[in-house]
Amino acid sequence: MIKLTGEQAEALRQFRLAQDSGERSPLTIEVKKLLDTGQTGSYLDKVKNHIGAADKKTAASILIKRYAFLPVIYLYSMTSWNIKLDIRHENVTFVSQEQDGLWLPGFSFIHLQGKGIETERENWREDAVGTLFNGHIFPVLNRIANEANVSKFILWENIAIYLFWLYEKILPSETHSEQAAEDFKFILEEASGNLFGCGNTNPLKKFDSNKILIESTGKTVRPRKTCCFSYLTSSGKRCGTCPQACRIKEDRNE
Repeated sequence: MIKLTGEQAEALRQFRLAQDSGERSPLTIEVKKLLDTGQTGSYLDKVKNHIGAADKKTAASILIKRYAFLPVIYLYSMTSWNIKLDIRHENVTFVSQEQDGLWLPGFSFIHLQGKGIETERENWREDAVGTLFNGHIFPVLNRIANEANVSKFILWENIAIYLFWLYEKILPSETHSEQAAEDFKFILEEASGNLFGCGNTNPLKKFDSNKILIESTGKTVRPRKTCCFSYLTSSGKRCGTCPQACRIKEDRNE
């Protein structure tokens, strides 16, 4: 195992790598407990109350939207340092934290370590991607979806939007941009569905839609295919890529 350096840990803090201070908020939970069928429902109720969600579906969607930073942490480490982080459920804690009045939880690790490349990188990368999505994310996403009776389509898109952000906005500006482009292409276009726990279907590929220019803001965005329900929380705000909001802005600019 390779232990991450202090410099590497600091780099991951921008993606919500957190420290478990030991002061346990009711919303801080060990991931292995989140998967416990006897605890998932009560945890979703706590999230629902904390963010003022209209129902459990909304709470589940926002929860997975926050959880999407675990794949960001993992894939940044994979692409930048060729390290496959130890993300066994029992090694990770979902740490509740607030920033500017927003619930923006992070992740702490009992052991912040991982494995380096032990074979050809393409084979190593395939195994790393499967470890992330099939091994870690799918069980969490599946448990939450079943408990809240919410579409997995929505939850997968909540993860996809942050992978687009990582590989299109963050990594291209760094020195490993060529490797980032290759890894992004593999995850989005080449990785088989079994690496995600989804049979023959890659659940991320369908969200790679064309971007549009919102003239009123001057921003180019990739509109979501699904709604994440953020407007059904106490904030009442829609996200910047909300399919409904993007359509309205487009119509106004025609």
